[in-house]
Amino acid sequence: MNRRGIAAAVIGATALFGLTMPTATAAPQALSCKTSVGSTGGWAECTGSGTWRVRSVCSFADYDRYTEWVTTNKKTRVYASECNFSIVDVVVQVK
Repeated sequence: MNRRGIAAAVIGATALFGLTMPTATAAPQALSCKTSVGSTGGWAECTGSGTWRVRSVCSFADYDRYTEWVTTNKKTRVYASECNFSIVDVVVQVK
């Protein structure tokens, strides 16, 4: 079989059997988090691996505050951004 015949056979087998190269997929994130709320701030602590940030839900404010995204693979504590008056909740957002 010549080169053209081999190439045609490979292309035909790919079309016939649907052979494709495997694609890379992201591993599922495995985080277990707990949060704490104080008077104007708080914190979140996550164990496991993943990318996440902390959202401070502030009262008497037009917007919530956010920390930078962090990527962790062990137990990590991130302090919430302070609110001017009071904080209502601390929420972990996973990317």
